[in-house]
Amino acid sequence: MLSLVVVGLLVVSGLAVLLPMVSDDSVTVAFTDKSNYETLIIAKEKGWLDEAGIRHLHVMGGVGAMEALTTGSADMAATGDGPAVNVLSKNENVKIVARFIGGEGMHRFIAHSDIKSPQDLEGKKVGLQVGSSTHGAFMAWLDDNGVDRDKVTIAHQPPNQLHHSMRNGDIDAMAGSEPWAINTERMAGKTSGMDVHEIGNSSGQGSTFPITLFATQRIIDRNPEAVQTMVDILDRSNQFILDSWDEAMELIYPYTGVENATEQDACSRLQFYEVGFDETDVQSLLIAAERRNIELTEERLLAGTDLRFLPGGNG
Repeated sequence: MLSLVVVGLLVVSGLAVLLPMVSDDSVTVAFTDKSNYETLIIAKEKGWLDEAGIRHLHVMGGVGAMEALTTGSADMAATGDGPAVNVLSKNENVKIVARFIGGEGMHRFIAHSDIKSPQDLEGKKVGLQVGSSTHGAFMAWLDDNGVDRDKVTIAHQPPNQLHHSMRNGDIDAMAGSEPWAINTERMAGKTSGMDVHEIGNSSGQGSTFPITLFATQRIIDRNPEAVQTMVDILDRSNQFILDSWDEAMELIYPYTGVENATEQDACSRLQFYEVGFDETDVQSLLIAAERRNIELTEERLLAGTDLRFLPGGNG
């Protein structure tokens, strides 16, 4: 299949990044290789994306995926609740088509051992990816525990650098989903002799932190079959993970950056695997918007969904 490749300029975190623009005869999905996107990793590893003619655009986190989607570098993208509500509040040309992973405790906060309680973070520096789902979960956790967030310094960092910063003493704690948290425990803790521990996580915040697939209105209108195929692949991949758990862990861990399948198992058990979209997802996204001071009503959120592609026609 011939494709016309055009180069687009995208500014990400102040850096110029060159990305291929989507051509008329190609279909591209943007996602990152980390535990929250295991469903798509399996689809790629098993060759199901290639079989369907869907290209993978690798990005760093859900923020990068949504930037690729909104700038025309991808037709579909997978992201967490933070980037999702940010885009839903501003862009009517992208739609949620399915949630495929979630987990209320997927965001974990790792600190040096001398930090015993949430209040001990006051006057300290915490590394995280600003604008991410983890960012919102961490700030909510501070509020829930009575911590003055103005006394906590947030250091924006690429998530794959957080364990280095902890080990080097540049930050006192980190917040991240997997594999960033477990890598910090291993690489900044066990291998360096530094004593670190989980001081908290995102459980109990009233959110399941849904990981959702978005599609542009353009691809929905021009090639709805591709969107349906992508959702069907998500469902197939999730079923493979649930039915062949040990095999799936072996396939996934080389992509996510954990050390072995045992570590991947620990990360993956924080999540559930189900393709759908329901009231729980709606409320989780509204919570995410409220905590970020993003103006997003339930009416606007529902207008930003196109659920006809869900399995069983339950859209």
